[in-house]
Amino acid sequence: MKHVRGPLGKTVRNNRRAVDMKITRITLLLSTSLLVMACEAPLPTAVADPGAAQPVAPSAAADLAALSSTAPLSTSGPVNALPGQCYTQVTRPARFETETRQVVATPASEEFEVIAATYRTETVPIVIEEAFTRLEVVPATYETVMDTVVVEPSREVTRTIPAEYRNATEQVPVRPSYRSWVTSSRIYPTGAAALGGTVVGNRTLASGAVETLVEFPPEFETVSVRELVRPERTETTIIPAVTREVPRRVIAQPARTVEVVVPAVTRQVEREVVATPERIVRSEIPATFREVSAPVQVLPAQEIWANVVCDTDYNNGFVTALQRALRDQSSYRGAIDGIMGPGTLRAIRAYQLDLGYDTPALTLEAVRALGLTT
Repeated sequence: MKHVRGPLGKTVRNNRRAVDMKITRITLLLSTSLLVMACEAPLPTAVADPGAAQPVAPSAAADLAALSSTAPLSTSGPVNALPGQCYTQVTRPARFETETRQVVATPASEEFEVIAATYRTETVPIVIEEAFTRLEVVPATYETVMDTVVVEPSREVTRTIPAEYRNATEQVPVRPSYRSWVTSSRIYPTGAAALGGTVVGNRTLASGAVETLVEFPPEFETVSVRELVRPERTETTIIPAVTREVPRRVIAQPARTVEVVVPAVTRQVEREVVATPERIVRSEIPATFREVSAPVQVLPAQEIWANVVCDTDYNNGFVTALQRALRDQSSYRGAIDGIMGPGTLRAIRAYQLDLGYDTPALTLEAVRALGLTT
């Protein structure tokens, strides 16, 4: 692990190098074992539609990170580094997801079953005497029908229907509307109904008298008139003929010779017949499937510069608070002693894998996530 202080990278710290080398060797051994197991596992030839991919556990991602961590270390130093801050090159582990696929466990097949024939007993007739025909004379048949005889033929009768009238009244104008000046005692508004008509205007005479110009309505007279409702017309009525019914005997069916079939004489006997014939039933046995899961890399490993806590900031109080915070996250199970030992470093690395950093150096992002202050 290499620490660089300041933007120029002049101060290098080599503390805890031996611890990091041991952790790296353990990770490489675990990753190599997983790779060998994955390669030796047999893959099916027939694969069904794969299901949705699911992310692997953080611990499995950490073990597989070394398989794709081939990017060379950067020698240009961190970009936009702040003076007095510490930076280290860390591995952002490759991201793997578990791909689950369905493979054929047993292929589809067919099964044949022979269904035996079934029988039933039925009663059938046996002819003792064959049927034959003979000729018979059928006499004529008669029926009585009724004939209609006209006694008096139909005729037409014409009659005259007089016109119809009704009495009505209508308004007949006697005098049209007219205007006249009428002496009045005051000035009326135009359009007002007064003095027996509608006011048109007013005038004041030199004597002081007031006259109003009034338009008088027309006068009508109600008179009675006789209106024609229906004119005179003629109506023709047909009087039907007078008839009577006279019976008459007629031939309904003439005499004829017919051929009569004398049926055969039979008796009933029992015999065994096939109810359902023998048949072969074919059944399809569907294929069965099983699920096969394999890790698939979706993001390769990267080497990046991370802003980390400097060695001078690891005092007893800070390390104690760090151990408690890691314990609350179920990443640390050791003693709360304020000592930055191998157990604390492993806990830091395990916790930071969820943040995307494969390093035991405590990043400032992890410090903020744990709620600590340096």
